[in-house]
Amino acid sequence: MKSWGRVTGAVVLSGVLAAYPLSALGATTVRYVDRTVSCSDAGPGTAATPYCTIAEGVGKLAAGVTLYIGNGSYAETIKPAVSGTSSARITITAWPGRHPVIAPASFGAVISSRADITVSGLTFSGTRYDGVYVSNSTGITISRNSVIGAGHPVSGQTAYGISIHGSRASVVSGNNVHNNHGTGILVTAGSTGIVVSGNAAAFNAEGWRRNANGINVTSAGNTVLRNVTHDNEDSGIQFYTGGNNNLATLNLSYDNGDHGIDDLNVTGGRLIGNTVYRNCTTGINVEGTSGNYLVYNNVAVDNAVYPAYAGIACARRTGNIGIWDSAPSSTTVDHNLVWLTRSGTMYAFGTTYTSLTAMRAATHQEAHGVQADPRFAAAASWNLRLSAGSAAIDRAHSGVSGEQPTDILGRPRVDDPAATDTFAEGPRRYDDLGAYEFQP
Repeated sequence: MKSWGRVTGAVVLSGVLAAYPLSALGATTVRYVDRTVSCSDAGPGTAATPYCTIAEGVGKLAAGVTLYIGNGSYAETIKPAVSGTSSARITITAWPGRHPVIAPASFGAVISSRADITVSGLTFSGTRYDGVYVSNSTGITISRNSVIGAGHPVSGQTAYGISIHGSRASVVSGNNVHNNHGTGILVTAGSTGIVVSGNAAAFNAEGWRRNANGINVTSAGNTVLRNVTHDNEDSGIQFYTGGNNNLATLNLSYDNGDHGIDDLNVTGGRLIGNTVYRNCTTGINVEGTSGNYLVYNNVAVDNAVYPAYAGIACARRTGNIGIWDSAPSSTTVDHNLVWLTRSGTMYAFGTTYTSLTAMRAATHQEAHGVQADPRFAAAASWNLRLSAGSAAIDRAHSGVSGEQPTDILGRPRVDDPAATDTFAEGPRRYDDLGAYEFQP
């Protein structure tokens, strides 16, 4: 089995901040839980005499209250019965310096029909159902958690790491979601205004069929940015039927069992400034009845040229960038870098092409694109930052909808004096292609 350790400091987004840092909560009332010290559910829930159970601590929640959970393994589901407010959030988090594990034989956390709650800094491990389940809620933040081993690799027993259902204006940020028996992060059932940012989602697999993604979005109007998805059983990031008008930008997606980023039967999508590398099939894939897509400023390298992934055959739709079925008539592709180190399909645009030149001549797309070695810093160890002299430097369209003023690590756009900026467009003529901005 592959090791989670492959995501190192070179690619994990350590600079991503939670939407509601603890420092902003200084004036709130605080309660404590720690079953590993002298504790009492009949006591005051202070640091000196904490509650023994999460249920007791959660039962004392009110707007503006922070619940700190201490060391130990808790076979309890976190299920708030009340909401916070926009000015007095409820926060459920790890007691600073302690490492609680939430491991019930059910859901790890259930937030249903609630508002303005943050769950952060916890480890959810081996839950029977989803690690964190949010439904019909608003203003929820799920941040800086580890979610591991949800569900079982058996039909009917799979589970998601984090799932968002029918919710609005919420954030899923900075989580490590790995080795779950189902998709790592799911956004579905009419959820909108959800920002999925700075998460690492890897090694998620149902185990009995090729179906688990790193991130899967099947509802409209959401943003997926600055995530690292790799070694998932299916695609790294997926937008499926219902997932219209979403933005995917500054994501890094590599070594997944299907596509780097997959779009099926969705409209109005934007795929801007992502890096997709060595995925089993098409790196960036737009197919079915998908339409009105913008595919700009991406780096797509060595996708669909390796014969298998973890025993999964890759002899399906191929290409670094593939626009299929009815999608070509309303999809715009430009300012992308593509490259293959072994023979294969470079593009599909209704028909497949082995070179950018052939695709451009036939379709008149990709006028500012480039077929060139991206000069990754260390591709063999999955460090996909750009090195000096990369053709991706200072070549993006900074004015395209969804382009960001900083890169995956939050670093500013910088003009490289060694680059000509000839093919760049927009108000900044020095944005780089892909998720990383080269810092000269």
